[in-house]
Amino acid sequence: MFFTTKVISLPLDFHTLLEASSLSILIGYQIVLINYFHANLKSTFDKLKSLFIQNRYTSFSKSVGEIKLQKSRVFYLIIFLTIIPFLVVEIIRFWRWRTFSGQMPLYFSLFEPANYWAIALDVINHVIGYLMLFLLAIIIWNIFFFMHMVNALDNNTGIKIDIFHIDEMGGLRPLRNLILIIGSNYFIIITLAMISYISPRAIFSYETVFLVILLLIGIFLFIMTSKIIIKLLNKGFECELYKINEEYRANYNKLMNIISNGNQESNKEELEKLLLILDILENERQKLRQMRHKRFDFSTIITFIGSFLFPTVTLIVKIRGFMV
Repeated sequence: MFFTTKVISLPLDFHTLLEASSLSILIGYQIVLINYFHANLKSTFDKLKSLFIQNRYTSFSKSVGEIKLQKSRVFYLIIFLTIIPFLVVEIIRFWRWRTFSGQMPLYFSLFEPANYWAIALDVINHVIGYLMLFLLAIIIWNIFFFMHMVNALDNNTGIKIDIFHIDEMGGLRPLRNLILIIGSNYFIIITLAMISYISPRAIFSYETVFLVILLLIGIFLFIMTSKIIIKLLNKGFECELYKINEEYRANYNKLMNIISNGNQESNKEELEKLLLILDILENERQKLRQMRHKRFDFSTIITFIGSFLFPTVTLIVKIRGFMV
């Protein structure tokens, strides 16, 4: 609002105010999400400590630390791939305008070269814009590292899923909740970025392609991490079903031995006992199979779809505004 009184070329319309406010909220939101991630990542995995056999959680934590050290170069690569393309595109647009008299870049100092407030506004816009990209690169790195941690959990042979855990998710509910929180807030950040960066006057731009790619990364994160949770749960169910099947086979063989030897009358009580055990084991097997189909609740899917709709609807509205 201050610069609208100092820079004449700065339009005071709904679109400008929406972009400015969404960008301000976006940066604050990014900082909050980064701090939340760092504060809750270790505590979330600490809650899974009881699932590890023979105190193997310590070795898992060390291996995760080694992964982070080994992938530290990827962090700088992500920052480079996030910021540099925007800088290159901006330089190309300015060069085309100066060389081929193309479309003038939206720099207020070009419209008012003698106005120091216009120059200051351009500097502030660039600092805020690239700060947003830097924070976004940190979030992408955190997501990348988080996926490596979940994948390391999947590949760890020292974990044993307790399918009878009180959280009804084999003890993995803290991990599932963190996935939902990160995923839903990530989609909100992409929504705010689309409002701030996608202009109705240039809907088909590098910014649009970049944000759509980030949207797809978020979808990939949710699908891959959710598949790993389902895979871990399946391992737990398979382990328990294997125990039941082995016990069923042992008692079934006892039953068949008595029947084949023709000692039904003299072993009537034993037969009744074996039949009762087989019946109980069969019922437990059916219960486990029913539990297996309920391993992923609808609230997870609803939360994902709801948060995914925010950036999708925003993009559609921007495209419709361009076409109109």
